Amino acid sequence: MNTAIHIDDLHVYFDKNHALNGVSMDIEMNQVTAIIGPSGCGKST
Repeated sequence: MNTAIHIDDLHVYFDKNHALNGVSMDIEMNQVTAIIGPSGCGKST
């Protein structure tokens, strides 16, 4: 498969709040991927 997006050990902070902690993933070409969660939880981050 061909990797379109590769993320390795991603950390995101807002002030002192750790929003993402060590996220790693590969998204392959032509793969459908969704990020789901309640309103206001940081999906757009």
